[in-house]
Amino acid sequence: MTKLATRKKQIEDLEGFQIEIFDGFGNPANLDAQGLPGYGYQRKAPGNMTVVSWKGRFQQNYPGYTCDVLHKDGSVAHGNTKLSSVR
Repeated sequence: MTKLATRKKQIEDLEGFQIEIFDGFGNPANLDAQGLPGYGYQRKAPGNMTVVSWKGRFQQNYPGYTCDVLHKDGSVAHGNTKLSSVR
């Protein structure tokens, strides 16, 4: 079984930015949770995609979880931020 921590790292490696994952109640997700499906994408999202659009892509793969996309300094990226700005 694959842990959420492993999926998080796979997503970050593919997409080129850091994320923070939360459970359905807005609490930090248990990264030891197991049994999560693969991310489902082989290529990173286009740089002109916004953070809010990418978060929808994430939620399609992982219902019950939400996430924040982080800038390189660790601050949360605003929804209208282009992914090229956080990579």
